[in-house]
Order: sequence, then structure tokens, then C-alpha cells
Amino acid sequence: ADFARHVLQGNPDAYVKGRLYEIIFSRFLRKSSLTMDGETWRQRRRLISPAFNARAIKGVEAVVARHVEAMLQSWGEAADAGRAVELTHDVGELAMRIAMEAFFSADMGDDPARIGALMDKVITDAGSPPFADIMNLPGWIPRRSRRRAMGWLAELDAWLYRLIDARLARREAGEAEPEAPDLLDILVHARDEETGAFLDRQSIRNEVLTLFAAGHETTALSFAWGLDRLAREPEWQERLAAAAAEAEAVAGGPLDPAGARAVALLPAAYDEILRLYPPAFSIGRQAIAADRFENVEIAPGTRIQIVIGMIHRNARYWERPGVFDPERFLPAGRAGRHPFAHIPFGGGPRICVGLALARLEGVMVLARALPRFRLAPDGPPPEPVGKITLRTRAPVTMRVTRRA
Repeated sequence: ADFARHVLQGNPDAYVKGRLYEIIFSRFLRKSSLTMDGETWRQRRRLISPAFNARAIKGVEAVVARHVEAMLQSWGEAADAGRAVELTHDVGELAMRIAMEAFFSADMGDDPARIGALMDKVITDAGSPPFADIMNLPGWIPRRSRRRAMGWLAELDAWLYRLIDARLARREAGEAEPEAPDLLDILVHARDEETGAFLDRQSIRNEVLTLFAAGHETTALSFAWGLDRLAREPEWQERLAAAAAEAEAVAGGPLDPAGARAVALLPAAYDEILRLYPPAFSIGRQAIAADRFENVEIAPGTRIQIVIGMIHRNARYWERPGVFDPERFLPAGRAGRHPFAHIPFGGGPRICVGLALARLEGVMVLARALPRFRLAPDGPPPEPVGKITLRTRAPVTMRVTRRA
């Protein structure tokens, strides 16, 4: 945790994302906030940050609640029919539909399922770059063809550019940002505070694809891992359900985001899920200047992996690290803890820009699902597979029954 803090926060300008990020992402995302470094990254971050400020997140709260309710309605149908819930599918579709509407509101047009499937295939291919590229072998060495992935990306781009061009045309015609903007509106109208410049068409595309792809997949993975773990933790499941139900009784109905956050155990439970199953389980950096950490000299060019998953389960920072215990994240449990012992969204200036949206979705799923359903496992625990993110080897299913 000390080293993670040093690299990510203490001396971040001595490090860049490095060549591996370029290999994995540049073909698909091109130049975006995920792969940029230095001053170009700082300028880009200033431009995209308004898409995730408090006003923007407030604007998508109703979207999140509506799509969570739609998912839970399908769970009720599964419970009544006695069939398992296809958890991986359901939470993936939930995160995708929230992202689609949050970014594009009424302009979605195309079938979200088709766009979601394209996005998933592109992300999966990006996570498996040719070995020859990883090893920086000469260009004449044969590589796995990525022609199909480029075709999927072309379909995504054709769809995305139509939306972007329509918004740019409105801006050029003098239309102001709508009173209730979606995230694409905010990016189209964002101006750099120092230069006054807008994002250009290509940059908007790169950022939308980056934020859309990275955000929806990691959030969905946290739900798949977390709800499966809760299905295997009946005592904690009952405590969380009782806390949410008690707050619902006071509120007179299902909890809104503010009401859900006020039930301290709910955000604590989502933090504990992210501790045990951080979707972005490792962060890579490469030194561009000589640096020193304690008695270790770090030479320029040194590649570093900060394995968040190992920090999150390190007994130096966590008592009984493999145990599910949301009380770790209540005020008394947090006291005295290393600030970089829990970094599911990274840390320092490059901390994930979309963390508030992810937390909103996570807390709302727990607040609405647990008072309504009992969760039970439908097989052995998922087996982890580390690609870019912490995926499960096979899709996760789960059993749900209605609470009386």
C-alpha cells in the first residue's frame, strides 16, 4: 500500500501507463484519457470531468432506479417460475442499459442488446492481444488476425458517430446545452477552462467509447461477484435486508439514492464487495524518470504492476482478509486504516473518473434487491479469470425467492 501510494499519488509524474496499455487499448480506443499521460492527459481530464460531477450524477439517479426495478421484475418472474437467475447476463444488461441511457438518453435508437453484444466482443478481443505484440516482436512475425474485431468496432463507430454528429450539428447551430443533459451532451459542450477549446469529434468518440466500455463492464462484474458472494453469506444478507427494509418502512417505499446511502451498511457492503473482488484488479505503470522508494532504486523504463487484489487481501491491513465483513467500512472500522489499503478505483490524480456513478449503481442494486429477495447460490463459487478485468470463467447463475 505504501508503494501504491508512492507511485499513484506521491510521484505520479515519474510514471506513465506504458506500452502494454497502448498494445491493449490503442487500436480500439485510440488516444483517450485511459492511455494519455502528462499534460495532454491533464487537459483531457479537465474536459471530461464535468460528465461525472455531482450535477451529472444527480441527473442519472432516476435512470439507475428505473433499470434496477426492471431487472428485479424479471427476477420476480424467475422466482415465481422456480428457475435460476442468469446473473452474469442480467447485471451485464443492467449496466449496459444504464450506460446507454445515461450517455445517449432518447437517442439510443438501435437495439441496446445489439450494441451491448458488439461492445462485449470488442472488449474481450482487446483483452487478448497477440502474443507477438506483447513481446514487441518484429512486424513480420505472424499474429492472430483481428479482422473480425475491427469489423465489430466499425459497426460501433458507425452507430456512435451518428449520435455525435447530430449533437455537434446542434452545437454549431447555436443550441445551448440542454437543461437536463445526458453525458454525451456534457462532453459535446465541455470547454477547457484554460484554453476555451471544445473536444473534437474524434476525441469525443474516443472518450465515449472508453468511458462506456470501461464503466459498464467493471460495474457489471462487481455485481456478479458481489451478489454471488452475498448468496453465500446468509447472515450478512439478512442483516443488510433488514437494514434496508427498516429504512423503506420509514421512507414509505423503495429507497431513493439518498435514502440508500443513508443506510450505512449498504455502501459499506458495496465497498466490501469491491475489496474482495476489485474488477480492475491490477494497475500497470512504467517509470520515465529515475525514482526511489525506501531503499529501492527505480530506473527509467522499469515496469510496475500494482496488484490491487493482493493489497485488498493483505493481512497487514485487514483482519481475516478472506471474510466478508462490511463493518470494516463503517466509521469505527475505517479508523487508522492505510489510505491506500482499499483502492478499487485506483488512487491519486488518475483515480477513476466514473467512481460516483459506479457507487450509485452498486448501492441501489443492494438497496432494492435485498429487501425483496433472498439470494441463494446455484452451484460452486465462480472461478476467477484475470483478463483486463476480473472476470468469471463461466457465467454465474443464482436462485432467488421472494421475501414475505
